[in-house]
Formats: sequence, structure tokens, C-alpha cells
Amino acid sequence: MHARFTKTVLVCALGAIALTGCATGIKGEDKKPAKLIKIDAPIGVLSPIFQASLEQGRSLSKGERVSKKDIVDLQVSEVDDVLVAASRGGIVSAMKEGRPLWSADLKDAITSGVATSKAGKVAVIGTRSGKVVALDIATGASLWEVSLPTSSQTPALISDDRVLLSANNGIIYGLDLRTGRVVWQFGTQQADISVRGAAKPLHLDGQTALFGMADGRIHAINPATGSPLWARRVGLPTGGSAVERMSDVDGTPLVVGQYLYVTSFSGQLVGFDMSTGRAMFAAKIASTKSPTILGDALITTGVNGDVKAFNRLTGEELWLNEELKNRKLTNPIAVGNHVAVGDYEGVIHLLDATGNIVDRVQTKGELTSLQVVGNRLYTQSATGVVSIWQF
Repeated sequence: MHARFTKTVLVCALGAIALTGCATGIKGEDKKPAKLIKIDAPIGVLSPIFQASLEQGRSLSKGERVSKKDIVDLQVSEVDDVLVAASRGGIVSAMKEGRPLWSADLKDAITSGVATSKAGKVAVIGTRSGKVVALDIATGASLWEVSLPTSSQTPALISDDRVLLSANNGIIYGLDLRTGRVVWQFGTQQADISVRGAAKPLHLDGQTALFGMADGRIHAINPATGSPLWARRVGLPTGGSAVERMSDVDGTPLVVGQYLYVTSFSGQLVGFDMSTGRAMFAAKIASTKSPTILGDALITTGVNGDVKAFNRLTGEELWLNEELKNRKLTNPIAVGNHVAVGDYEGVIHLLDATGNIVDRVQTKGELTSLQVVGNRLYTQSATGVVSIWQF
């Protein structure tokens, strides 16, 4: 993908999509979670291969350990068979083949973790007080530490010699990977009220990183210099109150070949062809999660617990599953010929290509995101239980 396209054609495509947004009236509703329907003949999609409870540390009070409003999306990272994970209570741990290698106590609640460098030498974690810490993956030794004015709610993106962070104050920071020095910062429009969370930054190409922000926009930034390349609104405010006008882009954009897909809290799932700049569709679903692709289907989870599939080229709705209403669903993720989605009770639901739930597995604690590397599914619950499943 070329930078020239990023600066010109992509701008036109996003602008066209933004004009076709749809409204939704489901934000802010408080409903009872749906009861699970028994599966008569589960088919056994996932096989457990590893589970461990992380040491929590002493950086949280007892009340905070179980506080629902303080749950953050901590993600594990695996580099050269070394699994690095961060607990909410401040402990970063490394394991290999199920054996502990080291642990480091950051002495502060962790809100952002874990980012690792492509070379597999550095892990970067962020804390509640705004501290950003780089650790040596081989030993756990601290390489550097820097304090920012506020914390981040999503893992950083390490791009060559830059650490890219989306902070809660609406500022995007670029840090030097070797020293932690703030090389550049870029301010976005800070919303009066926004969804708790943020989109993990995404590499688009060697000269472009994408940031979904609370202002309802996708911002394209040059990772090395911090120069803005373009910015276009994706989420569209839909009501009169501050809550109704929240339009956060909290789900990490999905890039599949020449196609880019983005969700927003205000009710737009948009897709376009980056090779031609053709705006393809704007489908209706309010989501704070990244979508996934299964065959010709683009699948996402809504804020009310719907799981919807759309044709990934036209946006036509293919199927809708409403059996998981209000169960605080994670992002969907393709696992072989199925789609996995987690919920607030630690249940992972497996759906087939038609949207039917065909299997379930269980871990401990609320799940906030699912990750797939190769043929393995990685999860970390709010209670600090890390699980790996094979499919």
C-alpha cells in the first residue's frame, strides 16, 4: 500500500461514507443479560492448551479488584514462544511453555498492555497514573520509564523506533522506543463525554498509522514524525443529549487486503475499497469492537449484544443472532470455519457461518477482547486468568 493513496484516495472514500451514516437509539439502555440456551450437540471447536492466573499485585484496593467500571482491556502478547501478560494490579509476567520466566511489579494499576516490538525485545505497558514503562522481554528489566499527563486505555503500537499511544486526553503521543522520550504529540478534538475505552492503533503501511478516537474520526498519522496525513469523521452524532451524541471509534479498524472496515458507537459500520477509493457501504450497527471476516461475511458485535453478519462488499445483512443480548460481548474473531465471541461471564461462544451457536467453552472472569495468532485463541479475563485454546 502506498502513502500517496493514503493521503488522497482514502480521504475521498471516508468523506463519502460519512455522509451516509445511520442513526441508532439503543445507547445507554440497561437490560437484563439473556439466559444461555442449551446446545444439544456441541461440536468441540476449541481445545484448551494453557491456563494461568496472573499475580495481581497490591496496586488496587479490594473494592477495585471487582469493580465493573474499572475493568480495562488488557491484552497478552506472544513473541518467540514467550507469553507476556499484565495484571490489573500492576504485575507484568512472562511465561514460556507454561513456565514462569520473570515478573515485574510496576507498583501502579495497569490500564494499557501489552505491546511488543517486532524484533521481540521490548514490551511496553501503561499505568493508571500515566506512566509508560518499557521492559526487556528476555529478563523483565526496566529499560525506561516516562510519565504522561494521563493514562491510555488501549495497548500501544510499536512502529519501528516509535511507541504510539492514544491517551485519554485525546492526544496521540509518539515516544522514542530506545529512551521513552516524547518525540511528538498530536491533539484531537476531545469529546465532552465518551465511551470508556479506545481503539488500538493500527499499521496501515510503512508511513501510516491509524487511530480511532473519541471525536468519531479516524486519524492517519506518520509514525516517525507525527505529521497528520488525513482525518475523516466516521461516527456521526445522532441525538440531542450528550450521551446520544457520542460517536466514538473504539473498535480497531480492520484491514483485509484492499478493504478497510470501521465501526462506531453512533451506529455506522463502514467499508470501502482502498485500491479505488470507492465507498462501498455504511451498514447500521452501534459497536465499540473491531469486526472480523469469515469468508464473504463481515461480522461484528453490537453494544446491545447483537451479533450481525454483512456481505463484506455490499453491506447487505446476511444474518442476525440475538441470543446473547446484553451479555457485554467482546470483539468477534474468526477461528477456522467459525466465529468466537466472549462475554461478561467468561463464556466463549462459537458461531457457525450461518450465525448459529454450535459450541461454548468457559474461562473465569469477564472477557474484554479475543485475539488469534496462528491456530490459537488467546484470552485474558478481568480477573487475570490467561487462557490459550487451539482450533
